[in-house]
Amino acid sequence: MTEHLAQQVPYHQTSLPGLPPEHAPAVHAYADAFCTKSRDATDLAAQVLARGSRQHGPALRTALLADVRRTADSWLRDGRHGLLRPEFRDWSKRAADTFGPVDTLRRVEHSSVLLAAFEQLPDQQRAALWLCLAEPEETASAARTLNTTEEFALSLAQTARGRLVDTFLRVRADRTADPQCLRYGGMLGAIARGTHREAPADLRHHLDTCRFCARDLRLLRTLAVGGAEDVRRLVVDQVLVWGGAAYRKARSGDRGPTGEPGTPTAPPGAPSAPSEDGGLKPDGRRRRHPVLTVAVTVAVTAALTTGALRLLAGSDSAEGAERPRSTASASIAPSSVAAATSDTITLKSVSTGRCVTGPAGDASPGSGPSAADPVLAACDSGETQKWRVVPLTGGAVALVNVASEFCLDIAGYRVAGDGMQQRPCAYVQGSAAPFPEDQAFLPKAVAGDSFVLVCQDNPEIALGVRAGKLSMRTTTLTGKPVRFALDDGAANALGLGPGL
Repeated sequence: MTEHLAQQVPYHQTSLPGLPPEHAPAVHAYADAFCTKSRDATDLAAQVLARGSRQHGPALRTALLADVRRTADSWLRDGRHGLLRPEFRDWSKRAADTFGPVDTLRRVEHSSVLLAAFEQLPDQQRAALWLCLAEPEETASAARTLNTTEEFALSLAQTARGRLVDTFLRVRADRTADPQCLRYGGMLGAIARGTHREAPADLRHHLDTCRFCARDLRLLRTLAVGGAEDVRRLVVDQVLVWGGAAYRKARSGDRGPTGEPGTPTAPPGAPSAPSEDGGLKPDGRRRRHPVLTVAVTVAVTAALTTGALRLLAGSDSAEGAERPRSTASASIAPSSVAAATSDTITLKSVSTGRCVTGPAGDASPGSGPSAADPVLAACDSGETQKWRVVPLTGGAVALVNVASEFCLDIAGYRVAGDGMQQRPCAYVQGSAAPFPEDQAFLPKAVAGDSFVLVCQDNPEIALGVRAGKLSMRTTTLTGKPVRFALDDGAANALGLGPGL
């Protein structure tokens, strides 16, 4: 056996109080797909499990696996990239070339319709589908997690499988611009399920010429009526984004070429690219449903995207190609922005007495990673410390730096500890904007003389200060680290009113 086999990792060393012990082997198996040496995989798994001990819910398994992937991705930038497998480093480089160097993994995750559909399932159905179908050896664990019998857990998994088909079709319709692809979307679902006996001639012709619909039909057939192993392969590979084959092999106890248990497995091969253009949001978050318009450049967009994702997949196959999308609209989507305003405010931290300052650097993709990151500096009333308030829907606001013309943006997954950055404003980009939730803040008055900026998408965190730097802090206690000075001008601009 080689040292990187998942079976060799000492699972018991990282089982933590409050975390169901059956999740640790799965986390270790997936961590091993990223790390060259088992001791590094153990460190990666321990880091994820330590955070996981504070999470709850039936869909904890897939949340932990997503955290493994994202933590490994963070190692690429914090000096530990040498601990990761060359295959993953190469895949990440190709992904950055395709999706851009900023928020690369999140954009890759955002490119899967199946992953978006999976994340939209109710927690119990998501847990049953994964534990019973993606990891069939875990049916007993599914029953314990769902507090039911194994028979009911299996039945719920089959229900979730059917619902995943429906959700995939709905997300597909939301994110497809080509009117022909939209026209045949519902028919693809009927054919995949076998309820439509024969495809009409015009649909057959469309499938001969549209690789996107042909690919989706194959995927839908697998989901709807495919065999157990085909469904397992599809769900694991799509939901995990990278390393699915290695995870399946480690978790199923596959035998090597000699037929002996524990025969060394090959390192993960060329990773598969995302196959659709959907998106993953952190567990439990609201999801953006972009408003798409039909563009005259659909064919050109499709050709360019197909080439890019072929490069990412390392294959000439049409598998993994993204379906055609509309050209991005530069207008403000009515569903995203209520109205614009010229009111400006200053964000003066109550805990430090310093002001949030936005350097007027280049915050576009491809620039240095911290070229335009906001910082705390001595208050000087300059334009770099003025933030224009743009009201969004639901009482939220975006904050635009007057000097840089970029928006204050959460650099991460909208969880406590995320840093802050400046990014092109989502309300300007409209449907083309990735992760507009990172720029939506709910202002709330505190004690009449201060206010907090709560993340609209995750009300458990708010903009604050930690160790002299801006970051998202927990809102459990509204202490000085998350409070900013509130004067009459700021109260009016933020819609808080005097004396609130």
